[in-house]
Amino acid sequence: CGSIKAMAAGHLNDSDVCATMQKEERVCCLGPPTIISKHQVKISKSSADDENEKVNQRTIKTKSDSHPPTLYGHVHVAKTGGTSLNGIMANRFERVCGHKGYSYDAFQDNEQAKRKEKEGKEIHPEGRSRVFANTMKEIGFEDCDYISQEDNWQFWTNTFGNGTFHGMKMELHVPCRNRLDHLMSQCNKKRKNIACDAKTDEELFKSVKECFVFLLDRYDHVLLKHFDVRCFDFKKQFTDYTAYISGILQKRRFQSTPYVKRDTNVPRDEKNECIWENRVVLEKIDKYRWKLSHTINSVTTAWEVRTKSLQQLQNIAMNNFPFQL
Repeated sequence: CGSIKAMAAGHLNDSDVCATMQKEERVCCLGPPTIISKHQVKISKSSADDENEKVNQRTIKTKSDSHPPTLYGHVHVAKTGGTSLNGIMANRFERVCGHKGYSYDAFQDNEQAKRKEKEGKEIHPEGRSRVFANTMKEIGFEDCDYISQEDNWQFWTNTFGNGTFHGMKMELHVPCRNRLDHLMSQCNKKRKNIACDAKTDEELFKSVKECFVFLLDRYDHVLLKHFDVRCFDFKKQFTDYTAYISGILQKRRFQSTPYVKRDTNVPRDEKNECIWENRVVLEKIDKYRWKLSHTINSVTTAWEVRTKSLQQLQNIAMNNFPFQL
C-alpha cells in the first residue's frame, strides 16, 4: 500500500494512472491545483487574536472620531493670560488654532523657546508663536477643535455668524478677571501710572482710560445673541480650566515640557501701584470701571476682591455675567 501511495504522489486526480489506482487500491492522489488570490487567503486566529483585533478596531475608531461635537472658541481678552493659555493648549492638545500658536508646530516652537531660555535670551510671542489674523483666515478653521483669537469681538460674528460652523454648534469661553487687577496689568503693559494724587475725578479717570488695552474691543454681550458663552476664572485657567478642557480635546502624542512662557509684560511691582494704599481712590476707580463695564457690556467682571468693602460691588458684577463654566 505504501508503495502504491508513493507512486500516486506524483499524479493528479482524473489522470489515467490515478484513476486506475483509485479503482484498484482506493488511493487518493493530490487534488487539482487551485489558484487562490491573496484576498481569499484566510489565516486562522486564536480567540485572543480576535479579541485584540476588536480592541484595535475600537481604538482606531475612537481616534478617527475624536473631534468633539462642539467647536470651542477662546475669546482672548487683552491682559488675561491668553497668550500663555493659547500656547499651553496648542502644546497639549490636537487641533488648537490660535493667534498665539497652532498645535501642529507647537512642539518645535516650544523647544526653540527652551533653547532661548537656556541661552538667557528674552522670549516673546513671535515667529511661530504669533499667527496673524489674515493667515488664520487663509488657513481656515475646518481642522480646528479649539480656536483662540485675539481680535475684535466682531471676528466671532463675522466668521461664525449664526453660532455654528459647517452646521456644528460653537461655544465661546471668556476669561473673567478682577476689574482692578486687570486694570493694573493694563497699566503695566502701557507703562502708565494711575494719578492717585489727582485734583479732580476727571483727571483721575483720564489716567485710568490711558491704561486701557483694547478694553472696549474684545468682548460684547452681542455675542450672547449668537453663541453659547461661558466664562472661566482667570486665576484658575492653568489648573481647573485646562483640566476641564482635557476631558474634551484630544491630547497630543508628543508634548514639549515644560512650557516656556512668552513675555508680553514686564514684571509688575504691586508695591508701586498707588491704588492699593488709597482706599478712596480704589473705590472711585472700581465704581467707575463697574459703570463703564455695565455701559459697554465689557466682560471684565471680578472673581475675587482685595478689600472687604468691595465685596458687594464685585458680587453684583459677577452676577451680571450670565454664564460660568
